Amino acid sequence: MTSTSTVPALRRAGAGDVAAVAAVLAAALDDTAIAHWLVPDHAERIEVYRRYFDLVTPWFVEHGTVYLSADGAAAAAWVRLDGKFEPEIDDYDRRLAAACGAATERFVRLDEDMLAAHPDGMTHDYLAFLGVAPAAQNRGLGSRLLREHHRVTDADGLPAYLEATGRRNAALYARHGYADTDPVPIGDGPPLYAMLRPAAGVRAA
Repeated sequence: MTSTSTVPALRRAGAGDVAAVAAVLAAALDDTAIAHWLVPDHAERIEVYRRYFDLVTPWFVEHGTVYLSADGAAAAAWVRLDGKFEPEIDDYDRRLAAACGAATERFVRLDEDMLAAHPDGMTHDYLAFLGVAPAAQNRGLGSRLLREHHRVTDADGLPAYLEATGRRNAALYARHGYADTDPVPIGDGPPLYAMLRPAAGVRAA
């Protein structure tokens, strides 16, 4: 077990932290199955991912809550929703194509399939991204990021929703109260694993 005293502190990221958040998320999520499907070439993938997170992170900074560890090794992006996740990012289609190049069609399919599976008609907090840099994994940072925002959802009596990128990540989320719903098929690629953490009062019941 990792002592909380050895886990770096977290802070809320601002506009000046976008590059740092994008870099750590790109590095953290580079080796997931969905990342390999999106961009098969490793050298290209890390650059595409960095540009992609450069594109979407400012929206979460403005409209949601982005946490960044003090050492810059971990980050998470949350947003409160009343239904499906449909962010309005200026000139998104053109900018996505510029960021993702030949992988654009697969990123579009990812967006579409995740949108189709996202719960509707329910106020909830959505964990869009959580990542820990490879060199900093297995030190409790992922759990620290989850606990930081679960204090908010529990205080507000709200459920939380996410898509795990693999069974190992799903096991971590399960330890923090998330339960599997249905797998999310992504085109001809690997599925994501939709998970829901009920509101505190529901869990207690």
